[in-house]
Amino acid sequence: MITLRNVRMEDLDALHQIHQATSSNPNKTPEQWQLAYLKYVDYYPRFASETSFVACDENDRPLGYLLCESDADRFVQKMNEAYREEMDAIVPGSCEQFLNSQSFMQTFKDQYPAHLHIDLLPSAQNMHLGGKLMKRLIEELKARNVPGLLLGVPKTRPQAIHFYKKHGFEVLEEEPFGYTMSLKLDEPTK
Repeated sequence: MITLRNVRMEDLDALHQIHQATSSNPNKTPEQWQLAYLKYVDYYPRFASETSFVACDENDRPLGYLLCESDADRFVQKMNEAYREEMDAIVPGSCEQFLNSQSFMQTFKDQYPAHLHIDLLPSAQNMHLGGKLMKRLIEELKARNVPGLLLGVPKTRPQAIHFYKKHGFEVLEEEPFGYTMSLKLDEPTK
């Protein structure tokens, strides 16, 4: 039986494994993996567990996650405070470079202050877990009066684009690498 629950710090190893199993570049060095975890995973159980969820098997082992921060300004502040030193020790200037690459979040933060990352182990795909996680997140964000949700998706991920559109996201901005997609939460969900 699959259950959904809020992410916890003790899930961190499992989250790293899921991130690694779903990466578009599985041949990273240990340092590159550590930097990727700091950028895309470690923040959420520590600072945004109330809006981040895991889908777990009958043994409470995470099969996938939907990690979300509902406040773009808090994300930048906490990344700088908690992770800049560690990230820059791996690759000098990497925290600033990462935050610059995520600048779309700051651009649209008034209407869409929340952002997300979602990944499911290959063995857990096609079980509708992504949709269940998305529904849970949307309910939570609406209850918190968060007006909108934002994400970036590469053009090379047509299945992901289809998934987001299916859940009501629309293309907000197109860049050469991909799309900024958004979902208004203060309107009825499609």
